[in-house]
Amino acid sequence: MKLPSTGARRSIVDEIDSALDLAMNGIGPRTLVVTAGPGSGKSHTLRRLVSGRGIETRWATADELSWRQPYAVAAALIGVAVPTTAPAGFDTELYAAVDSLCAVRPQLLVVDDAHNADAGSLEVLSHLAAAAKDLPLVVLVARRHLPTRELLTRMLARPTVREWNLPAMDAADLEVLAHEVLGAWPDAALSTLLARSGGNPMHALTMLTELRAQGTVVVKDGRATAPSMLDASASSSLESAIAEQLSLLDASSRDLVRKLAVWGGPATLAELADLGDTSAAVMVGAAQTVIDAGMVDASPSGELTFTHDVYADVAYDGLAPPLRAILHTEVARHHEAAGNRQMVAHHLLAAGGDESVLGAAVSRAQEELQYVPAVAVDLLGTATATVAGSFELDLATALARSGQLARSAEVATQGLSNATDPAVVPLLYRTLLFTSIAQGKSQHALGLISSTLQMPVDDATRAGLLDTQRYVSLLEGVTPVPGGELGAVQGPVSVLVTEALRRFLSGAVDSGLNLALEASQQEGAVGAGFQLSTSADVWPPFIELYAHGPVAAEALMDRAQQLRTDRGAAWMTAYQDFTRGGIAMKRGRLDDAAAHIDAGLERAGSADMGWTSIAEGTRAQIDLYRGDVEAALARLDAFESSGQPHQFGLPICGMTRVSLLESGRKLLPAVAAARRYWGGARALGIYGWLPSFAVDCARLARRTDDGEFAAEIVDTLAEISDPLPVASVGPVALARALCAGDSEAVVAQAVRSAENARREGNVIAEAAAWEEAACELAASGDKTTAREHARTALLITQNMGATALSSRIAMRLRPLGVRLDPRTVRERPRTGWDSLTRTETTIADMVASGRSGPEIAQSLFISQRTVQTHVSHALTKLGLRTRVELAALVAGRRE
Repeated sequence: MKLPSTGARRSIVDEIDSALDLAMNGIGPRTLVVTAGPGSGKSHTLRRLVSGRGIETRWATADELSWRQPYAVAAALIGVAVPTTAPAGFDTELYAAVDSLCAVRPQLLVVDDAHNADAGSLEVLSHLAAAAKDLPLVVLVARRHLPTRELLTRMLARPTVREWNLPAMDAADLEVLAHEVLGAWPDAALSTLLARSGGNPMHALTMLTELRAQGTVVVKDGRATAPSMLDASASSSLESAIAEQLSLLDASSRDLVRKLAVWGGPATLAELADLGDTSAAVMVGAAQTVIDAGMVDASPSGELTFTHDVYADVAYDGLAPPLRAILHTEVARHHEAAGNRQMVAHHLLAAGGDESVLGAAVSRAQEELQYVPAVAVDLLGTATATVAGSFELDLATALARSGQLARSAEVATQGLSNATDPAVVPLLYRTLLFTSIAQGKSQHALGLISSTLQMPVDDATRAGLLDTQRYVSLLEGVTPVPGGELGAVQGPVSVLVTEALRRFLSGAVDSGLNLALEASQQEGAVGAGFQLSTSADVWPPFIELYAHGPVAAEALMDRAQQLRTDRGAAWMTAYQDFTRGGIAMKRGRLDDAAAHIDAGLERAGSADMGWTSIAEGTRAQIDLYRGDVEAALARLDAFESSGQPHQFGLPICGMTRVSLLESGRKLLPAVAAARRYWGGARALGIYGWLPSFAVDCARLARRTDDGEFAAEIVDTLAEISDPLPVASVGPVALARALCAGDSEAVVAQAVRSAENARREGNVIAEAAAWEEAACELAASGDKTTAREHARTALLITQNMGATALSSRIAMRLRPLGVRLDPRTVRERPRTGWDSLTRTETTIADMVASGRSGPEIAQSLFISQRTVQTHVSHALTKLGLRTRVELAALVAGRRE
């Protein structure tokens, strides 16, 4: 069938064609989705779109069996063999394979009938949809509206994905179709008859095929017509037209079609013959009949498949349920002999019967899905609906593991209302508690804990709940941090984590760090298996950033990410990306910081995760530093409208708004906002954070002559317990000097703070300190030294691309008689080799040495997704398209 050249349908196809052209040239969305109903010509549209593209194209089509075979569609698409049981990290192997393909040349990946794909493949597809913007990769997908697939819905919501609904054929399209089939243009009567297809290409084609087979179409003088008496009897729907075709088959051919429909996917004649007392040879005639009828195709390997899944749907629905159950049981028997546990479970569930038998089959199948929880969700969803009250806990856990937190909570809640086993109830509560915490629904989590504590629970459970209550209260950050002694702490890992966070927030940063490191070490002694509540490996580098600065934190970050890999704790990847982004920002690597945070937010968004306030505020700060005020404001507004909590009560987003006001020279609103956020943090007792923004607040108090705020800052800093962590010593001393207004002290403390910050790797703090020294010296008349310090500060801010900071320095010095144009200070070029960041240069060298994306990620302890982002940035700056070209360039430079 050829797509018509007229009508609205053609316009849509032309639009998709143009979007595909742009995508292949790196413009616009790189993932394109065609959505339409059954028989609407999706597959033909895909073939038309990719024809003659001149790009390496890989194609995979999902069938009815695909969703029961983990990674089957993705592996077929990429050309990787799927083991019988998908091992841990197999998805990473698939990503690595795509990464390797894209390293050589641009790729076009096409997935047809994605609604039938297994959930593991849909996760891979969603990942590729996000990664496509950083790879020479375009993804083209076709799907039906139904069945609804959660992972497809999430993918379609991504801003990097664009969807088109393929419209029905109009009258002109149908005339072209009739001409192609009959070799003549239809007259008015036949056109009216074809209009009953509703513009569905397959329905119209089926009607024409049926009429021609009956010999009732008359072609004369280049016109095709049909007797008017056919109008009333013509099939009114595609399904009825297909049913009419099936009814014309002989009994053995109908039997073959029904067996193939129940089988659910490609099958050999031998396999279908095994479902009855017959042989493959006896079925040859029937097979040839349905092949000749255009209903079934035979592959070179001898597998039979329906030419269109509508044939399978109609044949299956037309089979009486008791007969359908018999065939499903026979298919299950066949797969039992082959050792395919998932297929056995599926067919037994479809057949129905003894619930104990069904439950046992599902439990055996789950063993093959340990590392593919998204696929387990599909199996357990069916099992939960079939075997009452048996699999809610397993389903809720699988949903949580696959990142579908909202659905996990729904299932756990439903399970609690149905649970009769007292051993299952606390496990369902634990799952529900985990999903609530992970989504940032702290009030709901605290309510769950409170209600559970009213129940008769054992001492260990009560202690665990009380500790979780303390942990959630700290995360929520709406009540003051509890006081307490700093003595030895004993208990499970969760207790150590909670106390580590309490100490850090209250200002005992070094003590909190030591306890966090101890918790992470003890985590390694915990038995294998999925842990719903551990976060021990997340916090050491996060706290270290406040204790000893970004260089020390970076070293701990490398260790933490290796532990995450070793322990299979992939869920914490997003939070570690956030921390690494914060470290990179402090070190002045704004491109790297943005890449890390974007990767983390992408992962968090796809998994319904909360607690992103620190990441969002930091990412907005990066936009501001780069001078993109609109992007920073849009990000902050979007976060505030989301209703997500501010983690630990830290006003990171608020202080970014203060910076925005200051950059816009709105000093009075800026200092008013700074006072509000500083006072709120003081009231909460989060002294571990306050020193990191003390200089910013003191600068505003000094610039606006706000003595009250200056006094409040000094009083607050005096409340922080000694000894101060190393990273806080310089900022606290400089802030005190600024608030006191002692010019000599400001200069001395600013220089000392800048030197300390340089040793700690805190480029942002170093530039800020040199800025204060320059302004103070200029105000006191030493313009020569002021100019030197200002140039040092500008060199730092220019080299990291922080144009907003450069502008602030120049703007503050101008009224003091020191005029410096930031553009005259050397800065990193925006293109060419010298424009690359340190990380981009390192990765480029590793690419040239033959290291793959996964190898680079493992070596640098970053995610493969982040490596792709860095490579993409390097390619853009160098004007290259693939890693092969990058490797050649690096090799040339070495020579």
